Amino acid sequence: MSTTSPAINIKQLDVKYGNKQIIGKLDLAIKKGKITALIGPNGCGKSTLLKSISRLIKPSAGSIFLGADLDILKCPSKEIAKQLALLPQVTQSPEGITVSTLVAFGRAPYLNQFGMLKAADHRQIALAMQQAGVSDLADSYIDQLSGGQLQRVWIALVLAQDTDILLLDEPTTYLDICHQFELLELLQQLNDSGKTIVLVMHDLNQACRYADELVIMREGKIIDIGTPQTVFTETMLSEVFNFDAIVIKDPEANTPMSIARTRINKRSKAA
Repeated sequence: MSTTSPAINIKQLDVKYGNKQIIGKLDLAIKKGKITALIGPNGCGKSTLLKSISRLIKPSAGSIFLGADLDILKCPSKEIAKQLALLPQVTQSPEGITVSTLVAFGRAPYLNQFGMLKAADHRQIALAMQQAGVSDLADSYIDQLSGGQLQRVWIALVLAQDTDILLLDEPTTYLDICHQFELLELLQQLNDSGKTIVLVMHDLNQACRYADELVIMREGKIIDIGTPQTVFTETMLSEVFNFDAIVIKDPEANTPMSIARTRINKRSKAA
């Protein structure tokens, strides 16, 4: 039996917005070296969970550990930033700076007291831009970019941080279908190199294809956890998403995929 510590270990987590409880008594162990997808209906707490792990939100109760014993709620922010990086659902881009300048912010946890980038920082920035497909935009101003281009720049910033754990909240937002699959395949490559990846996804078929494990959430609680093959079922889709669908095998990836049942009668068209 494996005794490997989880990459992230969450115990009895409570998170509130004002008096409204968003997450209640949540326990979750994120497996090291795996891709874990958080899925569930809108407002179920997926993004709040990522924000809690990355300390953007302070829980009202519970604990979050990296590895066996590193309590993120008690660790200096700079040290946490060297171990996990977050791409939030909503980003706010500063005006009047270039792509390369924005991506360089990802190296902030590694800068010395003078704030100077070293040769190793420049190499990581260049690699991150190449991986995200934005090297040709290095000298462009970010306020001149399309939504899809800007999303890839933010992904480059996260990659420049070069952490063992990546937290990504709907990373395919604004990306066309080609760039969506390019990003997901890049994440798979990064995972193959040893990185632990946790992402919120709304495309359930993509989640099944690329994730090792699905965490299914509803109303701030975990309904089920497991491989796509074990937990992605027609019953789950109906009960969690109120989604009437059939589940078949993806002919390309051999993973489960859903197809919505038609709710209206097909109309025949005259030739």
